[in-house]
Amino acid sequence: MKKCKRCIAAASALVLSLCCLPLSAAAAEISPPSPEAVSAEARIVYERFDSVTEAGLYVRENLKRHTEELHIILSPWSGSADILNDVLGVAFAETGRGDEGDYLRLSIEGYSSYTGYMLLDQVLDIRFNYNSTIEEEAAFAEKEAEFLASMDIDRMDEYEKITAVYDYLVKNVDYAENFERSEVYTAYGALVEKVAVCQGYIQAMYRILTDMGVSCRAVNGEGNGGDHVWGIAAINDTYYLLDPTWDSQFDGVFKIFFLKGYGDFDEYSSPVVHITGTGDERNSAFVPDCTSESFTMAYPVAESAFDPQTYYDSLIRGDLNIDGVIDIFDLISMKKLILSGTASASSLAAADVNRDGDITIGDAVLIQRFIEGSVTDFLNAS
Repeated sequence: MKKCKRCIAAASALVLSLCCLPLSAAAAEISPPSPEAVSAEARIVYERFDSVTEAGLYVRENLKRHTEELHIILSPWSGSADILNDVLGVAFAETGRGDEGDYLRLSIEGYSSYTGYMLLDQVLDIRFNYNSTIEEEAAFAEKEAEFLASMDIDRMDEYEKITAVYDYLVKNVDYAENFERSEVYTAYGALVEKVAVCQGYIQAMYRILTDMGVSCRAVNGEGNGGDHVWGIAAINDTYYLLDPTWDSQFDGVFKIFFLKGYGDFDEYSSPVVHITGTGDERNSAFVPDCTSESFTMAYPVAESAFDPQTYYDSLIRGDLNIDGVIDIFDLISMKKLILSGTASASSLAAADVNRDGDITIGDAVLIQRFIEGSVTDFLNAS
């Protein structure tokens, strides 16, 4: 089995070795000068914030620009008990944007930080090391845009989107043998150079799927005895496990780790090779606990693998936009489908309301009559 030699869990070791004392210890041992004195003497510019949210958003935008050093002062009224993890928690929060959330977290090789006090204010000095350059990020964005433009995203459902991205990665990206090159830990390495380790596969998958509107997360832990990263992605609000890194060895012929549940993710491996990471308590924002109640409640993973046929058969007939109700928007979608002849697999399954195997104007009429209230049963409508 392939495994990542260095990924997010390995990077945490760097953080641990460079992190300073806890706030209480740091406050007891130093009496730092005023921010004005520090700025004048060391030419360090501090940004002062009244809330954790403001500070976190500031850090997020700077991470996207690959800023190396940040110096933050946080008001005592912010309510923060842990400035480092509170601020980074906001910076790495999931937003639905592909270039934020886990993408940003995975872009960082490691960081060194100092936390302390200036009178009643909390202070955070942090220096980031990045796996990619700004130029490589731009090259990745260009390549991603080409990939997305090659597909009719608006006519694809979640299953089709996940399948398209996963198939591309496992068929086109080779597992890196040289772990010393930082590019192999990035989405740039996966999509542009087409060589990556697990972190690069997952960062690319996360970015593309999120930009396509599919909810997904990176999951750090152990795989086959070493540090490893895999992913989860949602279909109709239920999440399924994916490991494109390990499936890449089969070049798309077999997809052993594709859209699996917790009960069968490792059904072809003995003993269990994926062990979900419990995170790093001192650096919980950077290395989150993927077994925590908050994580598992927010991202419920299925017990067993996704079955496309069962899923499509379970769809509400007439609910073309898969929002749980049949209304005028479904009728509009039906008319567009009849005119264009194309739609997502989910919409096609829901459009054949009389289940005769064809999608015709008759199906559209039945949906209209259902909305008007004159039909309540598509199969027995007269």
